[in-house]
Amino acid sequence: MTVLIVGAGLAGLTCARHLHQQQIPVTVLEAEADVGGRVRSDHVEGFTLDHGFQVLFDAYPAVQRNLDLRALDLQPFEPGAIVAQHGHQRVLTDPLRDRNWGDVSEAAITTAIPVADKLRTVRLALKLRGQEGDQDAEPDTQSTLEYLRTEGYSERTIDSFFRPFFGGIFLTRDLSTSAAAFRFYFRTLASGQTTLPAAGIGAITQQLAAPLRAAGAIRCNARVAALLHDGDRVTGVRLSDGEEITADAVVLATEAPSARALANLDPPEGALETAAIYFAGLEPLYTSRKIVLNAAPDAFVNNAQLLTNVAPSYAPQGRHLLSAVVLGAPDLDDGQLVVAAMQDLRQMFAGDQRALQALLGYYPLKVYRIRYAQFPQPAGIYSRLPENRTGQPGLYIAAEWTEASSINGAMTSGERCAALVGAELRQQSAAA
Repeated sequence: MTVLIVGAGLAGLTCARHLHQQQIPVTVLEAEADVGGRVRSDHVEGFTLDHGFQVLFDAYPAVQRNLDLRALDLQPFEPGAIVAQHGHQRVLTDPLRDRNWGDVSEAAITTAIPVADKLRTVRLALKLRGQEGDQDAEPDTQSTLEYLRTEGYSERTIDSFFRPFFGGIFLTRDLSTSAAAFRFYFRTLASGQTTLPAAGIGAITQQLAAPLRAAGAIRCNARVAALLHDGDRVTGVRLSDGEEITADAVVLATEAPSARALANLDPPEGALETAAIYFAGLEPLYTSRKIVLNAAPDAFVNNAQLLTNVAPSYAPQGRHLLSAVVLGAPDLDDGQLVVAAMQDLRQMFAGDQRALQALLGYYPLKVYRIRYAQFPQPAGIYSRLPENRTGQPGLYIAAEWTEASSINGAMTSGERCAALVGAELRQQSAAA
């Protein structure tokens, strides 16, 4: 029994690890020079730069099942956020979890959010924290916007907090994403911490890959050009250099467009794009470990975060690393993107002269454009997603687009695909 896995992202590596634990020979084929897919980190001038701003929610069920969180040396954000609007920066937080009583007091008295909406948020957190597992307890029939309005939230709170905060998670501020996804994320945030691995987000996939590397089960710079067939059965792959590799099963662990091209599958349509601009500086813009949200209705930068407040290891000693996130794909080159982002950052920190002075010393390090960051997830999408088993014998899928567009979804898909492939290969072996 042998298995080929095409793609060494989260789903592919998770699938490979579980098959390896079942003592099924597996080879992971990765087109790039290293594993990780979108969950990778680079090192530039001594700074750690993740491929786009990413965080790890330590309460993700699949993360708890598959990762050694202690070994990742997780650095937590503080709960809540700083909302930048009209030249002011106001603190919002979760009084049930925030241990910074100064922030709790400031959030309690701020008028940025009506008192009734603050109470609604506490009530919602208590309600959702009582649920467990990966599944949402309510029907997937509403968008996030519809759900928030049903819950009684004011348009003011929706616009100034939920649009930028969940815009950074859903990669769209229109809140058209399924309320089932919103409830899952809200519950995850209320139950655990938002973190960064001290060595960068890429430490996640490096940890998953470690035992596979030790077993010689990963081949990088191995781009798959086509699938091999014997009749209607998939029997292996052909690499771009012409090499052919056969196997008892092939698992596609690629982004949806690549899977569609390779196997004529029907994954979810569309792609949500984002860009992350990293800036280096000598002085901190603020001291909090909270994310900064841009509540302006015409925001260019959706959210910014001084990463070195959270994880000092992301920068050389005495230096600071700022990430600015832009949603979508602006028709700008990298230089123009940097200029527009810096202009918006100045608007976000207007009124804070110390921050504005510090910004003068920041310079761009790198721009990351993630063309396929997520697939759109409107209400009702989850019941329509493909299964791990395809209609083609010998071909399986391990990818977030069988579950949900998230770290948890990718790893869950990898787990389920490995269980399915292992069971079916054992059945075939017994029948033979």
